[in-house]
Amino acid sequence: MSEKVYVGDIGTIIEIDMQENISTATDQRLDIKKPDGTETVWTVTIYNSTYLRHTIATLELDLKGVYHIQPYMKIGTWTGRGNTVNLTVHDHFE
Repeated sequence: MSEKVYVGDIGTIIEIDMQENISTATDQRLDIKKPDGTETVWTVTIYNSTYLRHTIATLELDLKGVYHIQPYMKIGTWTGRGNTVNLTVHDHFE
């Protein structure tokens, strides 16, 4: 594997540390804004009680550039979003 993420990669694991126990969260997901401005949603699992984890599937990283990733979930009476994380996806041979 590489230190960089590339267009077309499959199986790359994205983990976002929410820095608190989210084991009781529901409706968790990652809202994604791709480099061309289109938006999509990636499904996640809760890992180690504080992380949201997503494994990249076919065609999810189809553009080079910055992907803006924003966690979303419900915990108890709170519903909201976490801090946006930026993921730079590189073209081949960059």
